[in-house]
Amino acid sequence: MGRLMLKNKEGDELEVTFCRYREGDERGMIDCIRDEYGNTYFKREFYVPEYIKRKAEEGTITFLTARTQDDEIAGMMILKQFYPEESMCEIASQIFRKRYRGYGIAMPFFEYGMEILRSRSYTAAFCLPVLFHTVTQRLLYRIGLRAAGLVLNVFDLDRVIHSYDNGRNRKHSQGVQVCALGKTDAGILYMPARHRDFCGKIYRSLGVKFQIAEPKENTAEMSDGQERDSGENALGVFPGYTDMTYKNDDLQANLEIRIHRVGQDLPARMRQLHSRFPLRGKQTAGIFLNCNDPGAIRSCELLEEMGYFFTGLKPLCSQREYLILHHPGEVEIYFDDYQATEEFQRLIQYIEKEYQKRRK
Repeated sequence: MGRLMLKNKEGDELEVTFCRYREGDERGMIDCIRDEYGNTYFKREFYVPEYIKRKAEEGTITFLTARTQDDEIAGMMILKQFYPEESMCEIASQIFRKRYRGYGIAMPFFEYGMEILRSRSYTAAFCLPVLFHTVTQRLLYRIGLRAAGLVLNVFDLDRVIHSYDNGRNRKHSQGVQVCALGKTDAGILYMPARHRDFCGKIYRSLGVKFQIAEPKENTAEMSDGQERDSGENALGVFPGYTDMTYKNDDLQANLEIRIHRVGQDLPARMRQLHSRFPLRGKQTAGIFLNCNDPGAIRSCELLEEMGYFFTGLKPLCSQREYLILHHPGEVEIYFDDYQATEEFQRLIQYIEKEYQKRRK
């Protein structure tokens, strides 16, 4: 528990106490969500008091509150873990009631959450900051999180209402921000040649060990020195079956695919998914591709031929490292309309070039 006395620009004082969830806090936290999002917050389960209570009891989500001297919940935040699939902790859902904005609550609240997070055994601290304001990006940079990628077109903006400006984009995108904790070695990374320098800079910014496979390992040569085919047969030297999972959010028209190990059937599996979830209207797809797998280089080329493009990294979040790719379908992306810090702007400029290459 931490108590602070804060002031806004007008000199009004506010006493705030940070503490962990107590039974009975559910309504106050839901009021914070409704004040900003109405009934449109994408984490629909957070409107259900019983869900909050159950997740708090299970320990899979740590709910944190910022309380006023009158014991009103002025803001909420969560720390979410993903065991056994992933081993990081996500800093998420920091939401304040509008009348308590301007007092500078966000930064000390993040520091309070980070203190709890660091006391546990996670590989990394992780966040998906919004791209319709820069507050989260800036404050998390100050406590050590670094920009690593973008997860594009996740939420349908006809279904998510908030008090900020989205610009011309029809779907809401997120950044990827990471700080290394328990995982300090990313292992051998298999990257397409043109992304080696860019990805190397990201891993160096995270202060971890890594090794990007040498150029000879990135060539199209088989063990007998013969070139691999550039088409689907390019995966002929890999296992027959692709280890992958997927989930589609029908409400938000967003397909998320995770490719843990590349197999020869990857092109066929992808065609099946595209047939089941056609990339029309607002339907989009994102891929997390394990780049500790030597098959990542060839599969990245094939996925680009299918219309995907590189959007960065999701590093240090599990035993595997992931490249991120995105297929926008029919959704136009207006990168200029994202609100981003200088660090994220550099990343966005690189990714926008990939997007423009895809369109040519």
